[in-house]
Amino acid sequence: MNQAGPKRAGLVPEQGIEITVGRSTITSCPAWLAIAPLEELTRHRWVRLAYSASFFDEPVRPLIRFITKAGDTIVQPMNGPMLGSAEWIGRVPDGTVAASISPSDRTGPFAFRLDAIVGVPRTALVARGLGRYPDWLYWAARSRLLNSRREASQALSFATGGTPFDDYAAWHRRFARPVDVDGVDRPRSDWRIGPVFCLVVRLRGEDPAELRNTIQSLRGQIYSRWCLCAVADATTNLALLSAFRAEAATDAHFCEVNLNADQEFFPAGFDRADFFARIGCGDTLPDYALAVIAEAAARSPNFDLVYSDEDRLTPRGDLQSPILKPDWSPVLQSEIGYVGRLTFIRSRLMTEDRLRQLANEEDAAIDDLCRQLAPSAIGHIRRILCHRRSDSAVEKSERTHSHKRAMADQTPLWPDVAVIIPTRNKAALLRECLDGLLYKTDYPDFEIAIVDNGSDQPDAVRFLQEIAREPRVSVLQYPGPFNFSAMSNAGARATRAPVLVFLNNDVAVLESLWLRALVAWAVKPTIGVVGAKLLFPSGRIQHAGTVIGFGGIAGHVYRRLPPNHPGYLSRLTVPHEVAAVTGACIAVERSKFDAVGGFDAEHLPVDLNDMDLCLRIAEAGWSTVWTPEATLLHHQSATRGIDSDPFELYRQERAYFVRRWSHVIRDDPYFHPALSLHAHDLALA
Repeated sequence: MNQAGPKRAGLVPEQGIEITVGRSTITSCPAWLAIAPLEELTRHRWVRLAYSASFFDEPVRPLIRFITKAGDTIVQPMNGPMLGSAEWIGRVPDGTVAASISPSDRTGPFAFRLDAIVGVPRTALVARGLGRYPDWLYWAARSRLLNSRREASQALSFATGGTPFDDYAAWHRRFARPVDVDGVDRPRSDWRIGPVFCLVVRLRGEDPAELRNTIQSLRGQIYSRWCLCAVADATTNLALLSAFRAEAATDAHFCEVNLNADQEFFPAGFDRADFFARIGCGDTLPDYALAVIAEAAARSPNFDLVYSDEDRLTPRGDLQSPILKPDWSPVLQSEIGYVGRLTFIRSRLMTEDRLRQLANEEDAAIDDLCRQLAPSAIGHIRRILCHRRSDSAVEKSERTHSHKRAMADQTPLWPDVAVIIPTRNKAALLRECLDGLLYKTDYPDFEIAIVDNGSDQPDAVRFLQEIAREPRVSVLQYPGPFNFSAMSNAGARATRAPVLVFLNNDVAVLESLWLRALVAWAVKPTIGVVGAKLLFPSGRIQHAGTVIGFGGIAGHVYRRLPPNHPGYLSRLTVPHEVAAVTGACIAVERSKFDAVGGFDAEHLPVDLNDMDLCLRIAEAGWSTVWTPEATLLHHQSATRGIDSDPFELYRQERAYFVRRWSHVIRDDPYFHPALSLHAHDLALA
């Protein structure tokens, strides 16, 4: 796939970065490193950039910025170097006169290097896209027809598509690099006085070799301030216990506890631990794992609970099934307990009961703390720090439960709701939408405000006159250019209900309890916007949450997958946090909507206003939740149709959105930086 051999290019500090005595520090954000010499980049049309970053930096997505002779500034998110290195494939815009990389959005020390620039033939991308991701061809051709070469190139980026999860072992071998504490991975903190980690292993199973693998991985840690406590009981295999005692006989790192004996849980000397975590018999850690946790604890001393990502070891020792977790997501945790193995808990929080639960490999200790701790006290290390010994990659989806059966109990007093529907013509769609609201929706009391943007088709005019006689429906005239944000804000002002639901006129009701499902979440004190599961008329998934940065700006994952697809980590089976949801169907309390000034009618009249609303509400302290409990049908954009040059029409809006939300585009907290931004069904980056 390479057009030429790899070339080396340097990175020169350009903005917000200082280098002193070989140490690089981000002093202000945004921070940029210029690619030099630029010719190594611009001599290619499509390129693969290979790069590395320190294991002790957050593996956020770098941003790459191109400036062209025409004065355009184009910014794209890259892939996060979770395993120490990563790559990005993209097009170099015509007329590029400068190119820079922003390695991080966090001030402080960092290490980042550009390893190679390699040309990629466009024909190879086309062939790959046709074979694996055929949807890109439609969007590329459509963009060309609508006179937008930039969007056509972005569509072609979907041909890069990522690596399927089934190929994880090869992907891991490609991007995992050795730790280099004398170079790019130079420690930031003093490891001589760093925290002591106590790992608790329950002696289960029958194969002493598995235990030895765990012990060997601990002895190979580049961070040495740790101890291992083995927990036995009457059921422990004697060969396993003997193997541990043989290892512990000459090593002060080890201790043993018998749950059936009358003794203190941890013998004298092991009460010096600063953090506790459980590890399975046969689990192994990469050699940098504890060092990464120690650096995170030094960087964020407020962390009381720290969890990391993990994968699975087959009986043959092959890696599979990476579990790349979102940042702290309390709703998801309450549903599926995703925090998982190798979760470090600060010692002052470890009561005797919690220690025993940890020793018994029970989730109760972690679940209890997750409910009690403030979000700022919970940290996520976005690196795979535990290879779990397992014969199965099945997640704990059996912990999920139905909110539908419990909604009436959870929300005894249902607040009034105002449903706001912007519309123009398309009477048949609007009629289907209103029939579902008026005759299929089970909800105590709601009103409907239709905001009409100058309908002039006779059937639409007649229908609006007819439906205005319905007691629960009002029609508000809003003539002039189409401005979804202004129309929605006007509809909100014309109503008084404490909960607002914004609904596209091309959405059809499929089940009676959808509105209760949205409102039950919207009224929770910590929740801002709530979005629904939307299906295409074919029954396939249209919307299951929005990823900021997807496709370069924002987009839907799981698009066109079967309606009952469980999603990655079974997330589509349960409500969970997302960065944003589509405005085709959302619920939000009026007080929260008003607190951020509603939709942005000035900067985002047509496009991306729903994403922007979710992000501004998140800035104000409320999260966005997507729920499969509310499922509707969506004739996507059936009302608006196709403009003659929509990309030109919306370019200013997209440019504003990128400027305003570049930090989220590079680092959606609920979409792991090692996941591809160009694969609708999710893949490795």
